Amino acid sequence: MQMNESAGKAEAILPVLLGAIVLTQIVYVAKSALKIEIASAAIWSVEALLFLAIAVIGLVAALQKSRLLACTCIAIAGMVNVLQVAMGLTMFGPLFDAGERLIPVYESVVAMAFFLFFSGKLLFGCAAIVVGMDLRRSVGAVRLVGLTAIAAGLVAMLVNFGGMAVGMDWLYPAGATGTIATVLLAVALHLQARPAMQIAG
Repeated sequence: MQMNESAGKAEAILPVLLGAIVLTQIVYVAKSALKIEIASAAIWSVEALLFLAIAVIGLVAALQKSRLLACTCIAIAGMVNVLQVAMGLTMFGPLFDAGERLIPVYESVVAMAFFLFFSGKLLFGCAAIVVGMDLRRSVGAVRLVGLTAIAAGLVAMLVNFGGMAVGMDWLYPAGATGTIATVLLAVALHLQARPAMQIAG
């Protein structure tokens, strides 16, 4: 009983963490587009902390059998993203500054980091589909959110799979579709966690 309560509380926290990750990504895009003076390392460090929390909380939430697949996808996405952020924080700078001889190594590390980035977005898309499938049995606006999460998750999975196969050429569409799916995943998880959610039939 206590384990189920902990898993339920963890599930309620996940939407907040996912929303916070989306906000950090919006800040990073705005910083790059508007040339705002914010250290990239500061944003990446916050993201690393949030992704670690998502990984741990996702694993706890997965203790609920009915949430196993979605929360496992979320937890693994958190772990994958911790790795890609860590590569950016610890490897990009030194390899870039090491000179022309190590440019191929730098490019390989960047490619690997973004492969992990695409993988994480794909997993968030998968989780959005799973949670959306549950909500589509609901009524009214909740059902609409579920159907939208399914559509966004499917697009995110397909586009980010393309990013994994093709590479950086798919960065912007993959990042955008993955972020939209993450937003809808957060909303869908919040609705799913509400005890008053009405299930049709």
